[in-house]
This record gives sequence, C-alpha cells and structure tokens, in this order.
Amino acid sequence: MQTGQPVPARFCTRCGAARTSEGRFCANCGAWLGDVMPRPLEPEARQVEAAPVVYPVALRLAYRSEAPRLRTGLRLPLALLHLGMWLLLFVLSLVTTLLAWLAALVTGRQPRQLARLHAAMLRYVTRTAAYVAVATDASPSWPWQSGEGHPVTVAVPSDVRLPRLRTLLILPLSLPAVMTAIMFGIVTWMLAIGAWFAVLATGRLPRTIHDMQALAIGFQCRVLAYVPLLLMAKYPWYEREGVLVPERRADR
Repeated sequence: MQTGQPVPARFCTRCGAARTSEGRFCANCGAWLGDVMPRPLEPEARQVEAAPVVYPVALRLAYRSEAPRLRTGLRLPLALLHLGMWLLLFVLSLVTTLLAWLAALVTGRQPRQLARLHAAMLRYVTRTAAYVAVATDASPSWPWQSGEGHPVTVAVPSDVRLPRLRTLLILPLSLPAVMTAIMFGIVTWMLAIGAWFAVLATGRLPRTIHDMQALAIGFQCRVLAYVPLLLMAKYPWYEREGVLVPERRADR
C-alpha cells in the first residue's frame, strides 16, 4: 500500500456510524469528522514478475507418476553399464573439450564434429543422471543412438558463436555457476534417496520431488553445456526458465 498523508476514517470514531456525506459532523452523534472526505484505498501495486529466460540449451523432463518398484529398487545395478560409459566419456572429454577450446579461440566457434559429439555427450550424461536419480524410469539411450521419443529431452543448438575473450577466461568466469551446480548435485542425490523410498513404498513418484529434480538437473545440464562442452555462450545462471527452444536453434 502506498504511504502519504493519513486517510480519514470511513466511520465515526465515537459511535461507529458510517460516514455517508461530506459533512464535518457525524449525522448520528454529531462528533467532529474533519474537513476531508475519505478517499478510496488505492490497490496495492502489483509486482511484475520478470520474464522467463530462454536458454539455448534446455531440459524437459516428462513426469510419470507410476514407477515400477522392482526396477527402482535395482536402479544402481541396472545403471552400472551407463555409469561406466559416463566415466569413459569424461576421459574422452578431457581431450575433445581442450581441442574445442583452442579452436574457439581461433575461429570463434568449435568444429561441427566436436559440437555434435559434445551434444551427444550432454544428452547421454543428463539422461543417465535423471535415470540414476530416479527422476525418470526410462533407461538412457546410448550416445550413438538418436534417443527419439525419450522422456528426457535436451535441446542443443546446432551452431554456437563463442566470444573469444569470454572463451579465454571461461574457467574463472564459470566458477560461481560450477559451485552452484555442485550444490545442486548434492540436492539431487538427497532427493533421489527420498524418491527411491517413496517409489518402493507407494509405487509412485511424488510430483514435488520430480519438479525439484527437474530444476536441479536442468541447471546442471546448462552448466555442463557452458563449460566444458562449449555448447552455449549464454551464462547458465539460476533463473526462471522459459519454453524449450527448438533443438536446432542457433545461439544468438
């Protein structure tokens, strides 16, 4: 409510009768009411919510309430092969991201072959994280597969222009986002424990846990796309995310 000069009472302070005219005295008991008629209270100023941020890389995690107890109970053993592939991709990325970084410093973008490889890595790692964290029951498709129809959709632009100066300093610039992503990772695995017990007890994944998982994994996906995979130039901060962009949209 806006503040300013005090607003006169709408009722007589002595007898409580409503003030219905511009008279200075109460029509019921004759008490002094003042010189100014009460003005209508102004509505509270509406808070304008900031527009959602549309990131070039975005995650959509479909929700399915029912979840099989047996497959959820054996989630870690079932995911061992994918975790092994995850480790191999991490070792491979130590070489490919360095090559992409050097190329971006020279040309302002990473080579298309490396960009396609990094996009496949990002989709696979994100789907594996969602699967292990019990955010989805769908096993991740392998990196060399298209994964069409998978409930975990990761939109990645086909061509990204990378500012050379920002690319040169990307490691120190990305530290706040990386530290936040690590904290989100801790939250993700704590939620995974709760989701695991909930599914074993009820056969259903609580929607609240799913939504929180989607926020945390989505943020981690954007950070990974920013550094080290160099798949987007927009800084991956924690803001309300807009609609999912087309998969082949360029980063401008």
